[in-house]
Amino acid sequence: MRELLWLVLFACASCIVCQPSWAEDGELRNQQRAQFLSLEKQLNTLPIAKLPAIHADIEDLANYPLVPYLKLRLAERTLSSLSDETVEQFLARYAGTPIANRLRKRWLDLLSKKHRKSAFIDAYQPGLGTRYTCTYLDYQLQLTDSPEYWFEQVDDLWLSGDSQPKECDPVFAVWKKNGRMTNDMVLQRIEKVIRGGDRNLLGYLQRRLPGSHHYLVTLWRATHRNSATVMRYSEFPGRYQRWEKAILYYGLIRLAWQSPAKAIKAFEHWQTKVMFSDAQIRQVNRAIAINSVIEGEPNAAEWLAKANVPLAEEDVRHWHLAYWLRQQDWPNVLKVIQSAPAEEQQQSAFRYWRARGLGELGAQQEQQQLLSELANERHYYGFLASARLQQPAQLADRPLVVSDYSLAKVSTIPAVQRSYEWFKLGRFVEARREWYYLNQRLTEAEKHAATLIASDWGWYDQAIIGFANTGYYSDVKRRFPLAFADEFREQANQHEIDPAMAMAIARRESSFMVDAVSPVGARGLMQLMPGTVNYLSKQRVSYSALLEPEQNLEFGMQYLKYLNDKLNNNPVLVSASYNAGWRRVMQWLPVEGEQELDVWIENIPYRETRHYVKAVMAYRYIYQVQLGQTSELFDTLSRMKVSADSLTLP
Repeated sequence: MRELLWLVLFACASCIVCQPSWAEDGELRNQQRAQFLSLEKQLNTLPIAKLPAIHADIEDLANYPLVPYLKLRLAERTLSSLSDETVEQFLARYAGTPIANRLRKRWLDLLSKKHRKSAFIDAYQPGLGTRYTCTYLDYQLQLTDSPEYWFEQVDDLWLSGDSQPKECDPVFAVWKKNGRMTNDMVLQRIEKVIRGGDRNLLGYLQRRLPGSHHYLVTLWRATHRNSATVMRYSEFPGRYQRWEKAILYYGLIRLAWQSPAKAIKAFEHWQTKVMFSDAQIRQVNRAIAINSVIEGEPNAAEWLAKANVPLAEEDVRHWHLAYWLRQQDWPNVLKVIQSAPAEEQQQSAFRYWRARGLGELGAQQEQQQLLSELANERHYYGFLASARLQQPAQLADRPLVVSDYSLAKVSTIPAVQRSYEWFKLGRFVEARREWYYLNQRLTEAEKHAATLIASDWGWYDQAIIGFANTGYYSDVKRRFPLAFADEFREQANQHEIDPAMAMAIARRESSFMVDAVSPVGARGLMQLMPGTVNYLSKQRVSYSALLEPEQNLEFGMQYLKYLNDKLNNNPVLVSASYNAGWRRVMQWLPVEGEQELDVWIENIPYRETRHYVKAVMAYRYIYQVQLGQTSELFDTLSRMKVSADSLTLP
């Protein structure tokens, strides 16, 4: 049987197709796809003893791009019967592909099970996962006479906020026995756990500290649960000042984002007793200043002045600018812009607001010049500048040009052909995995070609990602494709929604990735939360239904109609609500009087929502042009004002 497997695994060394596999779409290729799926199913279900019966069928399919995956599955099912040489040749042949990585993991599992330490070390490669790394380090420590080098790598594994797999236990035991598990190493890991790891580890870690240090774990827990713990001054006795300072710094930052007034009181107390670093002081000042603006604290200007120092982060200057915009204090707006580093002053936001400020202060000629320069650029501020100049916005569409030779060359790469076949089979995870590995090995010119190839297939998300990764942003039509245009139009007409608005949201949410699932569970083209869909449809909708483009679009249009009705069809408020929820957006509206809409956008508290709104407005305009609509979107936005009483809610 081993000889038969050898023949099947390495038969047809020349099975790389010499023309693009998508050029072969037709009845024959469809038959090959069906045959592949049938063989894949058999390889997954047949008893090992019956696998030789399908060798001939695999060989008959030898020129189909996905045959390596059949060979991979065959190798996985029969791995224990293969020689080391066979496995090594298979891994070498498919090096740098997900095929090799998948088999390598199975091979390492088998070698570990058989306690073949030297073979495991030879076969190991970094990046396969923590459990393989731990086994590798365990074997190295068992076989080496100089463990210090390997102990340093164990240090990095230990300093994780998450629980490590059981394969790490032997490594940590040896590491601890050699005196590496110091109190500081345990406390460093506790800090990582508190700052965003698995807090179930705290009990385990506390037991590795002497009793004299247990109060530090108690303080970490208490400060995480209630940042005002830093105001209970007597609970910080100063026994281990380094670690008490770390807890205080953590708590002051959290308290500043919750209650600037309390944070100021606590910070003033601790600054006389604890030597915070300059960087720590800047970060506390930053948190107090920014949240003081967001919460409308009367001393916000004072803290912004403290926070806006030369080494301050960009968001400090953003909120300093936003604060004076809210006050309509144009001289201070210009002062904040002038205080920024020269490179930052050239950012589109600062250039736009400098133009606005100069205009408000009577420098019309300088304003016109700055707006004219911005109006040549394709982004939110460029479109606003065009509107203020009362001239059409510039899309500056310059399609990416790649030679036919480069396209032909890249299209014959086996990984490209495998990606295409997975894409045609609707197996998008496998397709993207191949595409990811492929792009790690391509030159910049080849990446451009691959991006155009993906666009030609209608693989919208990978084409969009490709343009972003290569930094080519001027191919407007391909970066903003009319994906599912007929479906968008039909659903938009039915629900009285601007199709350009819906397409802009889908472009921002998922880049038209039909099977997209976010970390919080939003699904499909328009990234809908199941709970939202269930509420709108008054029934339980399956998760799988939300990954069907037509159904996802229908529910997405229903949600946009719902938001339009809530928010008087205000596109800015609707887009903000799509990202952050309409109830929260209502809380952000001015309590008294009106506010210019562009000023209001700069004062949106959530950075993600702020950028989201700007992107969706720009994308909507681009799609209005793409769809042949007459657009006055930015002309309207440049003149619109918003207030809490401008909306009538049920």
